[in-house]
Amino acid sequence: MLEIREMRPEDLERVAEIEKKIFSMPWSKEGFAESLEQDYTLYLTAVQDGGIIGYCGMSQAFEEAEITNVAVEEKSRGQGTAEKMLRELFRRGEEKGISRYILEVRFGNAAARRLYAKLGFEDVGVRKGFYERPAEDAVIMVKD
Repeated sequence: MLEIREMRPEDLERVAEIEKKIFSMPWSKEGFAESLEQDYTLYLTAVQDGGIIGYCGMSQAFEEAEITNVAVEEKSRGQGTAEKMLRELFRRGEEKGISRYILEVRFGNAAARRLYAKLGFEDVGVRKGFYERPAEDAVIMVKD
């Protein structure tokens, strides 16, 4: 059974491990710890069979939030975990008065872009050369 819950300090080791495996320029454990302490952020983890398989997070500024992280370990993908985490993030965001979400995603990440479109995000722009290792543009997506 999949459980979506708030990220805890004791989760950071595993979260940083997943981050390092997935992203070419990963956040550090300390970076997550610092973000987790802020009043304007919210981070969730997906837990299955007692282990963390994914996480997502956002940073709020008034009624807008930037989705800062969405990750699911490779062997657990394709099971709807990212969608469930994001729907819970939106539910909690609504309680905080958030009405607009923004994110950047690699141009070539078709699976993520499909998921975000399914959740109501629309392409609104491109950040040229935003990503490194490998160099790639970012698509800016917004959900109102």
